[in-house]
Amino acid sequence: MSIEMNEIWDGKIPADEMDLAILSDKIWEIGELDVIREKVSPELFQLHIAINTIGNWQCDGWDGIIAYQPHLVPYISEMLVKFGLQDLQYAFDEVIAIFPDFITFEDDSLYCDMINFLHNMRLKVSDERLNTYTQEERQAMIKQYQEKLDQLEKITGPHWGYGSPKEGWAMIFDYIQ
Repeated sequence: MSIEMNEIWDGKIPADEMDLAILSDKIWEIGELDVIREKVSPELFQLHIAINTIGNWQCDGWDGIIAYQPHLVPYISEMLVKFGLQDLQYAFDEVIAIFPDFITFEDDSLYCDMINFLHNMRLKVSDERLNTYTQEERQAMIKQYQEKLDQLEKITGPHWGYGSPKEGWAMIFDYIQ
């Protein structure tokens, strides 16, 4: 039996950003995302991914999420669709498509190499598969990553940026109503 939304907030429906942070912290107490996904309802899991994605985006932008929250990345596209944000989902998927097929979104040395690979030509990477790219191919990937990331940032602002409905949290509050 999975934990439902109303069970996790003990009768107190989140009313503001602080309540959402407290809710997310309670969910994180369950464990890592694979454990959480097994133990909570699909609706609660999507809510958790959405809260963490919006909160992290507001702090560090999409590059911050992709670089430092790789465990969220595999779940973001599905969450964006569930929340009716196909424009963001399409742009997000275009960014993720730049990553080679052998990259898994786990916080490990290969993933760190990939982030270094995409962030700066001067950063060395140790993975042999990444080192097979020519300097020109790497430069093209870096440019494409930045361009796609910039497009994603531009279309995200009106949804989640400050000055957007409920300072970016409107879709969350609409979802829990």
